[in-house]
Formats: sequence, C-alpha cells, structure tokens
Amino acid sequence: MSQRINATMHAKKVSHRYYGISKVPKWFYSFIPFKISTGGSSILMPLYLLQLGGNAQMVGIMNSLASLSSMIGSLFWGKLSDRTLRRKIFILFGFFSVSIFLTVLSFANSPAEFIILNAVYSFFLASTLSVPIVLVLRSVRKHSWDYGIGKFNEISGWAWVFGLGLGFVLSQYLTIRQLLLLFAILNIPSLIWGAKTIREIPIYVNRKSIRIFGNYVVEKIRYVPTFMLHINLRKPKFGKFYFASFLFWISVGMYFSQFPVLLAENGFERRYIYLAAILNSSVSAFMYLKVGLMLENRDKLKVLKEGIALRLIGIATILIGTFMLPYLLPLAFLSYFLAGYSWSFISISSTSIVGKLAGEREKGTAMGTFNLINSLGYIIGSFLSGFLVYAGGFTANFGASSLFALLSLLSLRKLEI
Repeated sequence: MSQRINATMHAKKVSHRYYGISKVPKWFYSFIPFKISTGGSSILMPLYLLQLGGNAQMVGIMNSLASLSSMIGSLFWGKLSDRTLRRKIFILFGFFSVSIFLTVLSFANSPAEFIILNAVYSFFLASTLSVPIVLVLRSVRKHSWDYGIGKFNEISGWAWVFGLGLGFVLSQYLTIRQLLLLFAILNIPSLIWGAKTIREIPIYVNRKSIRIFGNYVVEKIRYVPTFMLHINLRKPKFGKFYFASFLFWISVGMYFSQFPVLLAENGFERRYIYLAAILNSSVSAFMYLKVGLMLENRDKLKVLKEGIALRLIGIATILIGTFMLPYLLPLAFLSYFLAGYSWSFISISSTSIVGKLAGEREKGTAMGTFNLINSLGYIIGSFLSGFLVYAGGFTANFGASSLFALLSLLSLRKLEI
C-alpha cells in the first residue's frame, strides 16, 4: 500500500515538474490573443444589440440562436475532427473566424441583422470548443489530465480577463463598433502563433476494436437524436450525467442572458458591466489550476456538486437584488463573483468526467455531445429568459434560474462515477 502511495506521489511530482509553468505545450499560449479578443468582445454583444434598439426578449433570442448554432457546430466540428484525426486545422479555422466576424458584426445596422450574424459566428467559433480539449488530453499524460485541463483553462482564463480589462479601459474612449474592430485585429497573432506551435498528435488504435467502433459511429448529423438515445441506453451513467448538466445549463442561460440587461436597464453604465465580468472571470482564472490539482485527490463528482451548490447561492444573491434595488450593484457583484468561483469547479470536474468515461476514439464526439447538451440547455434557458422578464420581470427569471440549478444538484445525488 505504501509503495503504491509513494509511486503515485512520485508520478504527480514528475508530471507537475514536466508540465509546470515553463513546460506546458507551447500551443496553449496561442489561445491568449484569441481569448483576449473573445473575452473583450463578449460583453459588447448584448450591449450593442440594446444600442441598436433591441430589448431583453431580443437578447434572450440572440443568445438562444447563438447557442443553437454553437451546439450544431460543436457536434459537427468534433465529429469531423474525429473522422479526419485532425485538430490543428479546426482550431486555426476558429481563430480565423473571430477576426472575420467581429469585423462584420461591427457594421450591423439592425437588431435582426446582428442576431443572424452572431448566430453564424457562433457556428464557426464552435470549432474552438470541443476540439482543443481533445488535443489537451492528447498532449499530457493520462494521470495529468486534470492538471493539463486546469493549466489550459488558467492560461485562457487570464487572457479572457485581460480582454475584459482592456475593454473596460477603452470603453471610456471608443464606441462599441470601434472596440469590435480593435478586438478583430488583436486576434490575428493567435492564427500566426497557432500555425507555428500546434502539432498533430497521432492516435494509436487497437485494430481489433475497429469493427465494434464502426458500428457505434454516427455518420450523419441528421442522426443526432438517435445518437443521443444510443449513448443513454448503452451508458446509463453518461445519460444521467448529461441530464443533470442539461438542467444546469438551462439555469445558466437564464442567468447570464439577463444579467447585463438587468444592470443596463437599471441605469448602470457599460464600465460597471465590464467590472462585474472582470471579477467573474478573474476568480475563475485564479481557481482553474488549483481546482485541476485538487481533483487529483478528490472525488470529481463531489467537486461538481459543490460547484453547482455555490452557483445556486450566487443566483439566489442576484434574486435578492431584484427585491432590493438600492443594493443591486453590490449584490450583483457578489453574485458574479460566486458564479466565477463556482465555474472553475464545475467546468474542470465535468470535462474530466466526460474525458474519463469516453473511449479513446470517442473523445471528440463525447466532448461535442457534451457541448451539444449544454448548448441545448442554454438555448432553452436563454430563450425563456426574455419571456420570463416580459411576463414577470427579472425576479421571475432569476427565480426560475435558481430552481433549475437546484434540480440539477438533486439529479446528481444518486449518481456514482
């Protein structure tokens, strides 16, 4: 027993030394300009829609359509990546789409035009969701997956925060259109650095399993419903896990779609929304690596439950703020802090769970399906949020968000992985 413990500790020391801050794969850093651009521009999407004449309902519709496109795109790019056994080209394509679409979006002149363009943008951007995680899992040893995912998210997270900070500073001097064009330009180095550093890592397959795998693969995107049922029937734990995640992401859609709208409609300027987002993303980035290392010694499902419980408290905080408008801003900041803190627990633990449950050549598809489930929940939550605000105000929306977070937590009670 003591020998096994010593061997485990030695393996962790070796993996952490090898994959420490100076030894992480160089391609991780190609995501820095990309995350700066997408992070800084993320706040601008609902604000620009409101500036063009949109409202809370339109923001909900925009987010739901964007997630629908992202859902389809994530499955499409993940599946295509698995079939071709290529990762680099899809990541570079995602980088390229940011500069193109941020430029195009900056010239939108109506809410409808902006919503449609943003949906198309989300489809192409989806290639940077499931595909990079698969490459992360192939770039580090299996016993260091949690550390590798945590490190990748930490680098990306701090770049996202920097983008938000840059947007906060420049929003005092530039219009939203000018900011979109600036972030389109700042993204270009990711394409150059990614082309130099990203390397395809070969995947070795046991040929005896090819026939079995061939019967499992879904060839056409039109078979997505059958694919979903097939996974649930063949892998019950996967199905239960997906269902809990689905409920959680309905809550996420309701929460994030209307948070900036709530502040904007209560008279708070763009800089306050940027500050809230900086707080949210900073705590996530700070916690990513810590959580990744912590997961090596803790039950991943338990960590996920803790994260969702923290998120529930965060949503309840903003719900209280809708009753106490004089204290809305500090409560909103506290809520966003808890949302960011909980996200590091939720994202890394759930991604690690999917990676460990999936077969070697199913990882891209599994990650794509996971993003599909999450996107589907976010679509429903975002779409309903606008109508909930219209019918019952922001209180009704954040109350419903709290309920779905609670249902997600309860759904995980009897699950064992």
